[in-house]
Amino acid sequence: MSSLFLWEIGTPTVYAIWLVVFLAQILVAEINRRWNWTIFAMWTIGGIALMPYAAIHGTPMVGWFPFGKYVIMVATATMTGTLLVIGKKYPQKAHKYAIWFGVALWIGLAVNIMEANIRDVTIFFQADTYYACGADWQCLKSINASHQGIDMINGLPQARDVVAPLHSNEWYQAVAANFKRDHVGIDPATGFRTIGGYWNLLTALAGVLNIITITGLGKIFITAKGKAKVRGLIWVDMVWPWVLAYDLWNHAFLYNALADYTWYCTLALLLACTIPAFTWAKGQWIWFRCFTLMFWIAANNLLPEFLVPPTAMTNFATMNPVANIVCAWAALISNVALFVYWLYKIITTHRNPLTNCLYFEMKEFRTIMKEHGDDKEKYFVTDMIPQTPQELGFEPDSQTPPKDGYVSWMPWWKGEDRRYPKDRTPMKAQS
Repeated sequence: MSSLFLWEIGTPTVYAIWLVVFLAQILVAEINRRWNWTIFAMWTIGGIALMPYAAIHGTPMVGWFPFGKYVIMVATATMTGTLLVIGKKYPQKAHKYAIWFGVALWIGLAVNIMEANIRDVTIFFQADTYYACGADWQCLKSINASHQGIDMINGLPQARDVVAPLHSNEWYQAVAANFKRDHVGIDPATGFRTIGGYWNLLTALAGVLNIITITGLGKIFITAKGKAKVRGLIWVDMVWPWVLAYDLWNHAFLYNALADYTWYCTLALLLACTIPAFTWAKGQWIWFRCFTLMFWIAANNLLPEFLVPPTAMTNFATMNPVANIVCAWAALISNVALFVYWLYKIITTHRNPLTNCLYFEMKEFRTIMKEHGDDKEKYFVTDMIPQTPQELGFEPDSQTPPKDGYVSWMPWWKGEDRRYPKDRTPMKAQS
C-alpha cells in the first residue's frame, strides 16, 4: 500500500472515521464544559462503575497500562470538573487558594507526561525483545492466544499477501519472516507494533523539559461573569509556545509507543484540544486536553474489540525509523527552545514561574485577559508584577483595583502581603 511519511495512505473509510472521532471528542468536551453535571455523571459515577468491566474485559486485550491510564484520567477529570464548579460557586475561596488549584492540575498533567516518559525509556531498553518477538512465529501466536479471541496479527501490514492457511503454523511463520525482513518489533504483552531506538530517549528528555516549563499555577481562574457565554477554567499562562511543544512531544511519544493508533490518538486527539484553545475557547487548553483524552482512554478500555485490533479503520504507521527520529528531534528541539525562552523570561523579569505568570507581554495572553477577565481578574493576575493592567493592554474599566477584588495569597506567606507595592485590592478583601 502507498504511504506518506508517517502513515499509509488510507481508504475513504479511514478518513471518514477520523472526522467522526475528531468531532466526537470536541463534542464531549464541550458538553462537559457547558453542563458541568455531565462530568460527574459520565466520568465520576460512570467511570468508577465501569472500572471492574474495564479491568476484566479490557485488560486482557489492551494490557494494564491503558487501564492505569483510565483510572488516572477518571480521577483527573473529576478533579478538573470540581475545580471549575468550586471556582464558579466560591470565587473568593477559589482565588485565595488558586495556587492549590494549580498544583492539583500540575500533578495531573505532570503524572501523565512522566508516565509516558517512563514508557518511552522502557521501550528503548526492551527494543530487542520486541524485535525478537516479531521474528518469532510462536511469540506472534501467543499474542493472539492471550487476547481473548481478538486477532492482533491478521490485518497487519506484515500479514498481507501471506498465502498459507490463516492462523496455521505456516501462516505465523510467514508473518514472522516479514517482521524480520522489515525489522519491525511487536510488544508481546499488548500486540502493538513498536520499533525502539535512541529516539525514545530524545522524546523522554523532551517530556521532562515540558514538565519543567509548566508555568502560572497561582493564576488560574474562572471566566468572569458576563465576559463569555460559557465560563471556563482559564490557565492564562498556558500559551502557544508551551502547547506547541507539548503537542510535538506527545505525538513523538505516541508514535514511538502506539504508532498504528496515532492517526486517531495524536492527530485527531491533539487537534481536538488545540484548535478550540486557539479559537473559541482561548486559555482553556487544559480543559479540552483533559476531557478529549478521558473520552479516548475510556473508549479504548471499554470497547477494545472495536478499537484495538487491526481493522478497516486502522491507518497503519510506516514503521520507518526516520519518521520516529524526525518526530523525536522536533519534540526535543521545540522543548529546548521553550526551556531557553522560559529561562530567559525568569532571568529578565525576576518572575516566579509557578506562583506567578511569565508571559504577560504575549498577544495571546492579552487576548485571553480581555475576553475572560473583568477588572477583578485583571488586577488579580497582575498584582505581583510592576506593570498595571493598563500598561499591559488588558483594557480594564477602571484605573484602580476594585475594593472587593481578589488578591494573591500563598500559604507560606504567614499573613504577610508580598504582592508588588502599588495600588491594589487590599488583602482584607480576601478575608
